[in-house]
Amino acid sequence: MRPGKLVAVFALFARVYVNAACVPRPAVSAAEFVHLPFDFLVIGGGTAGVALSSRLAEDPRLVVGLIEAGDIHLNDPIVDVPSNSPVGNATYDWRFSTIPQVNLGGKIVPVPRRVLSGKMLGGSSGINGLAWGRASSVEYDAWSSFASDSSWSWAGLLPFMKKSESFYFPPNNPFPGISKQQAAHALKDLPRVDGFSGPIAASHNTQYFDPVFKMTDTLNEQGIPTNAEPQAGNAIGVINTLRSLNLTEGVRSYAAPTYYCSHANDTNYHVIATKVHFASHASPFIATGVEFVVGNKAYVATARREVILSAGTVQTPQLLELSGIGNSSVLAQHGIPTLVNLPGVGENLQEHTFATVQWKLQPGVTTFDILRNNATNKTRGGLLAATDAMVAFLTLGDIASPEELDAFLNIFDQEANVASGAPFTRLQNKFRRDWFAKGSAAAVELIHLTRGIINPEANQSYVTVLAGILHPSSKGSIHISSSDALSAPTIDLNLLSSAFDRAVIVQFMKFVQKIGKATPFSDIVNLQTDPDASIQTDEELSSYIDATSSASLDNSDETCDLTRYAGTAAIGPRDEGGVVDNSLKVYGTANLRVVDASVIPLHIAAHTQATIYAIAEKAADAILKCI
Repeated sequence: MRPGKLVAVFALFARVYVNAACVPRPAVSAAEFVHLPFDFLVIGGGTAGVALSSRLAEDPRLVVGLIEAGDIHLNDPIVDVPSNSPVGNATYDWRFSTIPQVNLGGKIVPVPRRVLSGKMLGGSSGINGLAWGRASSVEYDAWSSFASDSSWSWAGLLPFMKKSESFYFPPNNPFPGISKQQAAHALKDLPRVDGFSGPIAASHNTQYFDPVFKMTDTLNEQGIPTNAEPQAGNAIGVINTLRSLNLTEGVRSYAAPTYYCSHANDTNYHVIATKVHFASHASPFIATGVEFVVGNKAYVATARREVILSAGTVQTPQLLELSGIGNSSVLAQHGIPTLVNLPGVGENLQEHTFATVQWKLQPGVTTFDILRNNATNKTRGGLLAATDAMVAFLTLGDIASPEELDAFLNIFDQEANVASGAPFTRLQNKFRRDWFAKGSAAAVELIHLTRGIINPEANQSYVTVLAGILHPSSKGSIHISSSDALSAPTIDLNLLSSAFDRAVIVQFMKFVQKIGKATPFSDIVNLQTDPDASIQTDEELSSYIDATSSASLDNSDETCDLTRYAGTAAIGPRDEGGVVDNSLKVYGTANLRVVDASVIPLHIAAHTQATIYAIAEKAADAILKCI
């Protein structure tokens, strides 16, 4: 194998927000950084990158470098206070956009740089909605078929899910629909399924508004049970979701103040905050170092063992392609010599897509709108540390009659037959159809927000439901738009390009609107504001979804993409479209790995951050065992 040099271009930021409880030693300069004898260089200090690099640094024999494109925002209330939202703020959010989405009326959908737009140390974990949860066990078990490795399964990942979390013993779960026997069993089972000594605090809310219980009761009446133990491998039903929140301090628990701060003063761990571009030379190759530019001066840092990409679902494929690793035809369009021909790079982009239903509530019903309606409430601590926590993960059988389910499966089969020649897609469809038909994994998610997001009126209270599809047939891509490292990649989510996806989200919208008319939730509803109650036919609802698409809740549009991107450097066989093997090494290389959400081969019915931490923990464990 021929050695290769990795090239990175980045600008150094000077601004650092220091947490009083975490005072890192002064960062080394770029000139000092390059003279350090690194064993591992990790590119990207997001959720996975920070967790991975800090775990590697636990071995004092290793020298670990972490290169990150954003600032360090320790002790920043915009990040720490749960009621605040950094999303859309250019200081914290990359604010990238897709190409026009032809299946959504040609709209341009704002897209974050990383999985959830984190332009900071800690990445998406520092700006997401704090939801902490897992998918059902069958979904993780499916990954083992792509990896040809049984450790990529529920049983294989559970120890690393537990290792990353520190579970706060909750008060009794107040959600309706949980019997005393179910509550007792869940409590007894906690040590088996939850972690109690990990870096990330996982906790339940301590405050809930009455509409949460009304919605839960209504879903129970419609045959949707409350799940007392969603962490244990069955994530279907109404769930009081955990949050990545430190209850003692009332602040967000994320990668920077936990994983990073636990090693911030270790002399073998070095972090440099930068804007990153990565390219490489030679194939097959051994990565020997990273070339980077601060200002107008170039530097080279060397890695004796490995270089690891943790730049996220958006930037990891971009960096691979700029390095000459990817589809040769894509690379040729931009004059980049092909070093490793991997057509799967940047493909297989999967996303959860949501549409929105909103109701104005009867006078006197209190929701989080109180923070918008009455500024004085922003000085009262409790609500600032509370979040919306009610979600419901439903099967197709939960939202459709047997006849309707058969019709959906027929649409699925017709589309799957067209895609039957693609081995990776064929394997994905095998699992997805089985889950849809048997109801063994959730197909859709209902997110209950006790606040208005669509043009809310002053002094009014609302409930908004986000109705989303979790295992879409529609898949997109992310590819370089130029050989210029600082140019944004071309991002095509390809949302709702599948007739099956469109049929399911329209059906789910109808189901959610029906819930709004059912008691006891309907008892507190004044009127449905969005969509207009006159919009009822499949064609009208489909047009409503097309006309109101958005990728950000803060844009106050009615259809929302929640930026849970996955799959653009997927684990799987190389000849079937895989990019990394079951050790997460990039095919055609000896010592270049990918550790982030881009390796996920088949998306999960869950909020993704807990799973991403587990992937990083698993990778660190495997690497350290080989030292």
